Amino acid sequence: MGNQEENRTFRALYVLAIFFVVDGHIPLEGELMNFGGLFRYYSFHMILFAFGSGYFFRSGRPFAEALKRDCRHLLLPLYLYNLFYGVLAALLRKGLGMTLGEPLSLYTVLAAPLMDGQHFAYNVGAWFIGALFLMKLFYRCLYALLRRFPVPDITALVLSLAAGSLILSAVRAGRDPGLLLPVYRALILLPGYALGFVYRERLEKLDRCPSAPYLIILVLLRLVYTTAVPENAYLISNLSYFPCGPIALYLGSFLAIAFYLRIARLVSPLLARSRLLLFASRNTFDIMMNHGLGILLLNVLFLFLNKFHLGAAEFSLHQFRTVQGYVYAPHGAPEWAWLYVLGGMAAGLAVAAIRQRLKNKQRISRP
Repeated sequence: MGNQEENRTFRALYVLAIFFVVDGHIPLEGELMNFGGLFRYYSFHMILFAFGSGYFFRSGRPFAEALKRDCRHLLLPLYLYNLFYGVLAALLRKGLGMTLGEPLSLYTVLAAPLMDGQHFAYNVGAWFIGALFLMKLFYRCLYALLRRFPVPDITALVLSLAAGSLILSAVRAGRDPGLLLPVYRALILLPGYALGFVYRERLEKLDRCPSAPYLIILVLLRLVYTTAVPENAYLISNLSYFPCGPIALYLGSFLAIAFYLRIARLVSPLLARSRLLLFASRNTFDIMMNHGLGILLLNVLFLFLNKFHLGAAEFSLHQFRTVQGYVYAPHGAPEWAWLYVLGGMAAGLAVAAIRQRLKNKQRISRP
């Protein structure tokens, strides 16, 4: 597939996945691209992201180097964004009477980015970054222990499924994860990461079935699945909702991954011709961290339109101040979710562009 860092299929997969994440955080009726409930986002989308990350796992990278790299690319920006959103939440509470987000404290600045991640309300996707860091750490440790086995990648997948299933069973039985919440999240996601590496090492070269029968079969399988498991969506962020068991959860996730992986392959030529989509595919981290900012800015715009009687007559100041995820839509029109999805993604891309420009200036200024 050439340079793995510019694998067009996985770039397209990332764009699809981040769209699902942003759209999933818009609390209007339905989801814009879930095929009438056949592919509900919350039945697979975070494991899809784990799969995409696992595809790029490098088994030969030294442990210390990999850990240092993940700290630099995941933990450092996670903490910097956390501080930004903590200050923003404090300013909004003081200036606009908002009640959302916890106050700045040693806990919310130092511990909560890993323990919670959503504590400042507007960085709603941040929990996944901490889970991704731990997931990558766990998998690298597991793979190092299994390196001498004949099939370490497949063995790691089997053990990951076992660990994730045990955690899911414990959560469904009512066990409170407490301080182990970040570990539980990472272990539930770990089979997706392990599958991504297995796909690159073993399955990708076999993935040559013609698209029409392949997609039809997967749609039919998913139809049987959703009929047998109608309640197949779940919440990994706070582990508050798991209506289906481990087998159903992972089976549904893997069917969806197989489906969207082929969709990504089909649309990847379009991605290669779009600078904007390529930029989005390379900066899903910034979209994940900052799409809540775009939603907030749109709400502020509607607030001003409402205040000065220029439009948005149904905008609720009370809900804006008190309800996390509040969005404005005339008469609750679900199609307005498109505006918020575009706004959320645009905010993330704007932050990414600013960050990259500052980085380029820094490089130029160095002697």
